[in-house]
Amino acid sequence: MTTPSPTSDTAAGRRSRRWYQRPSGIAAAIVVAGSFGLWTYAFSGAARRDPPDTLSDPAFATAAEPICAETRTVIDGLEPAAAATDPIDRANTLRQANEALAGLVTRLRTIEPTNDFDRDIVTKWLTDWDQYLVDRNAYADTLSTGEDALFRLTTRNGQDYTKSMDNFATVNDMGSCATPGDV
Repeated sequence: MTTPSPTSDTAAGRRSRRWYQRPSGIAAAIVVAGSFGLWTYAFSGAARRDPPDTLSDPAFATAAEPICAETRTVIDGLEPAAAATDPIDRANTLRQANEALAGLVTRLRTIEPTNDFDRDIVTKWLTDWDQYLVDRNAYADTLSTGEDALFRLTTRNGQDYTKSMDNFATVNDMGSCATPGDV
């Protein structure tokens, strides 16, 4: 008669325990339940939040959109870049568009946001517009010398700042206030 060794009894005992009696089984169940809970939360709508640059009062956006649409109409009516006969011709058209955009920014500054949060974010957006105009004017200056150059934006922290400008316009339902694609 053979006596089972204590080692084989322990191993057999581990194999015969149910999943919820083993630490690894409990850990696996927690991971599965946590994953299920995370996805349930994500798809439930409870996780949905407004983008951080959404105005708290839409009054600014409501007043700005028609002004931007009017300016966009002016720019869209100018000679397309592809139709320019040379860089100097392109510079002249670009300067006309830049004048329209400068007037846009001036007019947008007359709209007073209704609260400090909106005032702060609109001020930052208009500051980006100022830099965009500086970059566009520098490009027009380069073109006016006859050089067929590429349009380059000043970067902010290595990023293209016009993306945040366009995002601000999009999330606040001011599609016409996005940067024009005329350059």
